Amino acid sequence: MSKLMQLIAGELKRLVRYNILPASLITALIWIALFMFISAEEARNIAPLVMFIDTTMMSMLLLGACHHLEKQDGTIRTMMVLPVSLGQVLTAKTVASMVLAIESALVTSAALFLIHRIALDYALLLLFIALAAAAHTAIGFVFSLSSRDFTAMLGLLMGYVFVFTIPSILYTFGVIDPKYEWLLMISPSHSASHLLTSAVSGEYRTGMAIAGCLYLLALTAALFRLAVYPKFKDNAARG
Repeated sequence: MSKLMQLIAGELKRLVRYNILPASLITALIWIALFMFISAEEARNIAPLVMFIDTTMMSMLLLGACHHLEKQDGTIRTMMVLPVSLGQVLTAKTVASMVLAIESALVTSAALFLIHRIALDYALLLLFIALAAAAHTAIGFVFSLSSRDFTAMLGLLMGYVFVFTIPSILYTFGVIDPKYEWLLMISPSHSASHLLTSAVSGEYRTGMAIAGCLYLLALTAALFRLAVYPKFKDNAARG
């Protein structure tokens, strides 16, 4: 456990050194500024979208940036000669990515309460943020490990956004009929969006919420076991 904690601390330090954590905080401050100029009702309506972007898109983008910077620095190859398992390395990286998402959600939630006195179901919100962040961290790992450089990773990310994220955003704005939501739940992005919206609004569809949680959990486990672990090991060996 001590080795894992040291790895997590090292990951967090790298997030600061690569200016990834500060970038995440700056993004959160932009949302705070936005909340100051809109009404409480508008803030509650837009908050799920804000958290969705930070938890999904920003998680994958920042993870990709960090991975390719570590690759350039030779950090990943160095990690492989440490007396730790590959599972511990991946766990530390996943926890660090989840910290970014949770930090952003906490800042956003605090802003909603301090500016508009909007209180949320914080326990469920943190659970949903953690599940969504873990799943999209796994997806971000797959994209990063499958791309030669950060530019190629961005291409894969844009493809994902077009196929999975845009339909979810269109649904949020009422462009897609609600009767198709179960079909949209196939998208990891929409499962995350549904859960975050439920936590912010306080309105739950129990069956869909449970399905979304189980789906994100199963997807995370499957991606790490079948794609991330073998690809990471191969990439580390090749440098």
